Amino acid sequence: MAAKRRAGLGLLGYGNIGREVYAYYRDGRRNARVVRIARRRINRPAPQAVKKLLVRRAEQVIADPATEIVVELTGDAERGAQYMLDSIEAGKHVVTANKEALATHWREIMGAAGRRGVSVGFGATVGGGMPVVRAMQRHASTDEVESFAGILNGTCNFILTKMKEYIVTHMDDPQIQKRSLPLEDALAQAQRLGYAEPDPTNDINGFDTKYKVAILANLAFDTAIDPADIYCEGIWQESQRILASDFYFLHHPRYLDGKYALRLAGIAERRGGRPALRVHPALIDTGGALADLAGVTENYNGIVINGRRLGRQFIKGLGAGPKPTTISVASDIREIAAGMSKPTKGGSQAENSGPPVPGARRGPALADVRKVRTRGYIRSVSPDVKGIYAKKLEILARHKVNVQSVVNVKEFLYGRDRFMPDYIEIDPAPDGAVRDVLRAFRRLRGVRDPMYFRVLEL
Repeated sequence: MAAKRRAGLGLLGYGNIGREVYAYYRDGRRNARVVRIARRRINRPAPQAVKKLLVRRAEQVIADPATEIVVELTGDAERGAQYMLDSIEAGKHVVTANKEALATHWREIMGAAGRRGVSVGFGATVGGGMPVVRAMQRHASTDEVESFAGILNGTCNFILTKMKEYIVTHMDDPQIQKRSLPLEDALAQAQRLGYAEPDPTNDINGFDTKYKVAILANLAFDTAIDPADIYCEGIWQESQRILASDFYFLHHPRYLDGKYALRLAGIAERRGGRPALRVHPALIDTGGALADLAGVTENYNGIVINGRRLGRQFIKGLGAGPKPTTISVASDIREIAAGMSKPTKGGSQAENSGPPVPGARRGPALADVRKVRTRGYIRSVSPDVKGIYAKKLEILARHKVNVQSVVNVKEFLYGRDRFMPDYIEIDPAPDGAVRDVLRAFRRLRGVRDPMYFRVLEL
């Protein structure tokens, strides 16, 4: 009996994920084996078995005839994209976990793979160990995806979960403001546990979620989207941030009593034949149609996909970390390696019987999300001075945004001037009009931290 064929893997990167991928294939019982590893800091400690495979330059791995599948794990957008393109040009299949590189260079990478006849596996770019990419590909190939909404960043979800837990635990404490967990402290906790990077900018500004939305939207709508065109807000930016009082307002029985869960969401919808894409903090009804999504906590991810015929599908799982990511990487490798092992009609090995390469065409322009009608709550922090609320209401009326109610959360007072957060509930209005309201609020003397919490509806 002929020995089982094992595909040769070349790893670009030997960090947390690279080490886990190597360990996964170390026992030799899989359908692939690691033959070369590129590591820039080649003299750093490593097991002897790894040292035998190490080279300093990625180009050495790509050029090695024993490398059949290049596994790109650098985490660097520009270098990673170039390594993928070089690998494809050399006739090598590619598997990657590099979401930014893939999202920003989608047309180049997929176009090159299609021309060269090689596969690109990227299940690890979205959702870690969750089969999100596969599910989206299945929906898109058999049905028309109408919309999707996902909690796609475990760092932000962990931070928001911890801020909420502290508030709920100390809900009736008269010193609730002192018992709350500021965003800075929640982030520091995430970093200590390894859920957040030392530089968390991509996560908390929403960029990580934006890249994932771009990848999923490319599959769902058969297009090639520039992530820079996606409207994006995070949980902590220069102009706005989540406050502890937001969770008090959402969960205290005196106010919204847990009706909504606050999450950072990536959202895509078909509107007039064009995709409307956005990333922002969202309020998800805990008792509504998206209750499953509202229940995704800690560092978990979750997504709802709506198909015209298949209806609604919900997927939840660990969204990051070496082990979940390695499972997605290994799944792609397995599919590509299985395809390589299939003989052609002439009896030789098939060059590319792996997963089909997604399209690389540029589709229609994105829909204008400023025209999408949303409803929710506008929060701002103001001193208790005469006329301030009248000015806010005047701005809302000028932009034709109708007000349902105004609530002052008196349990939270900030600074010597006793700034107090208020929450203005609004009727459905064009999203752009509400953003114009926020800009006007920022120009009001004494008003700070205006932010819009949209209710998520699909």
